[in-house]
Amino acid sequence: MDNKSSTSSRSPGDVEGQPVAKKTRLVHRTIIYDESVANQWLDEPPLEVWDHHIIPLLSLRDLALSRTVCTFFEAYWQDKFINNILPLRVGNDVATINDVMGVIEILSSRREYTNLNPFVVLLGKGNHEVASSWTSYFGDYSTTLGITRSNISFVGTGKDTTRILGGFGIRGFENITFKNMTVTNTNAEGISMRNAKVELFDVALKGCGGKALYIPSSSSETTVVATRCAFSYSEYGVEVRGSLTSTKFNNCVFNDNSCHGMYASNQATMHLHGEDTAIHSNGFDGISASGSGKIVIYLPSHHNTSYNNQLEDRYTCQGGTIKNVRVEDY
Repeated sequence: MDNKSSTSSRSPGDVEGQPVAKKTRLVHRTIIYDESVANQWLDEPPLEVWDHHIIPLLSLRDLALSRTVCTFFEAYWQDKFINNILPLRVGNDVATINDVMGVIEILSSRREYTNLNPFVVLLGKGNHEVASSWTSYFGDYSTTLGITRSNISFVGTGKDTTRILGGFGIRGFENITFKNMTVTNTNAEGISMRNAKVELFDVALKGCGGKALYIPSSSSETTVVATRCAFSYSEYGVEVRGSLTSTKFNNCVFNDNSCHGMYASNQATMHLHGEDTAIHSNGFDGISASGSGKIVIYLPSHHNTSYNNQLEDRYTCQGGTIKNVRVEDY
């Protein structure tokens, strides 16, 4: 495509040194169709066509590589990158999920990602195999992707369509979000985290060799909020420890784990909300609290919350507590 008409009015300095709003090529203007001009829309399509139909077809990598073609694409790169519009697509921008953190570290050095405007990683349909390992305070975790930056959102296409074959390790980072996927780490934990803040939406953590979700005692505030998630077919569904750890589960299911469905100890706190909450068919206890661990259930006492577990549906020892409360009373 001939871009001479679109770039001839500005010098290279207009692209690198000025805000996007001052780049004249990105200013919307009315273009009148002239039938006497051959290939008018091919030589210079209206900016609206570029902005709404052509540029969205390019991935983050495509647009970055196009910067070397002409300064026209440099202006678009600056606009989309600064405004955090293009996500990182695994399988397109990077070959595998193992390459994600390297790109995030590079781009995070060039702009700030925040709680309200996180770095978005899109994981398509199919299996995404984690080949890397993660070293935590307690040792090495195989087939585990270590998260090395805050403010990242991993988004799949659904529990039944996006499958992570491996786990995630998070230590000392916050605003890490996982949505619409299944995580299976047959060698270790599904998600292991400490001194971190994580949110889960429509995620299934199942078939893990260790705990589906594991939070050892932390030295700073550690939180998890999980909504419509499943923790199943692992050693433990969820194990949390420590007075600085608090977890909230909304309409989540904990089932068919070889040990406990849920276990809170060392003064950790768990909160259970939602009529669809269920803890069942676990090899040991359904809900277990010890060492002054606390599990608060925001459901009426007649709700069938924990049932059909091999040992106890509810078990407490060493100062642990399990109680049902009304939201307005807590």
